[in-house]
Formats: sequence, C-alpha cells, structure tokens
Amino acid sequence: MLNRGLQLASVPLAPYERKVLQLLLTEATEKQIAERLGLAVSTTHSYVTSVFRKFGVRGRAGLMSLWLNQHSSIDLPVQR
Repeated sequence: MLNRGLQLASVPLAPYERKVLQLLLTEATEKQIAERLGLAVSTTHSYVTSVFRKFGVRGRAGLMSLWLNQHSSIDLPVQR
C-alpha cells in the first residue's frame, strides 16, 4: 500500500522508519507505535521526526496530505 509513497522521501528510509511511517498513517499514537514495535517512546519520537524531515513535512497531516496528493486515484469534482 505504501510502496509508491515511500519513494517520495528525500533519502531512503531505514527499516524502522518504514515501519513507523506505516503506523503514522493510522490513528496510532507515538506511545502505541512504540509499544507495537517494542521501542522506547523517545526512540519512536526520533524515528517520527526523521520520517517527517525526510518527507519535508512538519506533522502527520502534512505526511498524509503528501501521500494522498501523490497517490490518489480519486477524481474529485472541481467546485466553481
């Protein structure tokens, strides 16, 4: 699902960054992501920050917007 979106990063993502990215695009909190991946919350936060930096976004909303804009197959009607 995310393979094409992963190609948008400015530099390649590390394996844990890829896992964190997949969970960031869900409703999981950083604490939940840490628990799911067996990481400390501080380590998870570092991965989250790195993912945002590599994609050139400031938060989840920017990440989701970038991914949706690049890979949306939905043609939305233009309002006039």
